[in-house]
Amino acid sequence: MHIIIGIIIGLAAGAAQYLLLSRFTRRVTAGPESGSGFVLFGLLQWVLPFAVLLLVGLLYTPALLPAGITIATTLIVGAVARIIIGGRKK
Repeated sequence: MHIIIGIIIGLAAGAAQYLLLSRFTRRVTAGPESGSGFVLFGLLQWVLPFAVLLLVGLLYTPALLPAGITIATTLIVGAVARIIIGGRKK
């Protein structure tokens, strides 16, 4: 059961981190007209996995490894999907 809980937590955190990372990179590559809001996305994108894994480690240790693996996997799958979808649109 702890594997399922870790996977669910990892999927949620990985998806949130992917969305923050994509917003951060869009704002940074947009140039100076994008404003200064990109700093918040960048900081949140770095803090989110640490906070999630710390909470999982403190509150439900058996789910720590599945959560960490799923966070990383979600980021990779999201990036690959975006590349494939972006390539088909061109």
